[in-house]
Amino acid sequence: MAKAAFIKQSGMHPLSLLDRLTRNFMQEDFILYQEYRNLDLLLSRMESLSRRADGGKRPVFVLFAGGDCAFINTLKENSNLLQTISPGEKEQTLVVFQQEVLEGILGLSPREQAENVIYTEDLAAALQAVDDGQYSFVFLLNE
Repeated sequence: MAKAAFIKQSGMHPLSLLDRLTRNFMQEDFILYQEYRNLDLLLSRMESLSRRADGGKRPVFVLFAGGDCAFINTLKENSNLLQTISPGEKEQTLVVFQQEVLEGILGLSPREQAENVIYTEDLAAALQAVDDGQYSFVFLLNE
């Protein structure tokens, strides 16, 4: 099941964040229809990209900063981040997201993460909150 993660405060522009992610992630654009009618297709694409040839899963998450374009980020096969997660770990995407994005790029300590990151399972409402200007961006995490 996918979930969304809002960042309450971030001084980083979403495009700068995407640029920093390219070292370890392949990126793909996905156009969202009005009222997110194709959200199910986005989730299917995330699931498809997460499948590895050996039967395992790789971390995949989406960055959405409003409008109609979402950015799918899939961990590269040769990324050093693969060494930081156990092959059988159930929440690989969450672990990589917390280590690479929250700590590594945004510089949020575990305490700051607890104060500034909000998780929800209502994905459409999360996207709408960004479009309404309540948050700068949201991540959709494939679990």
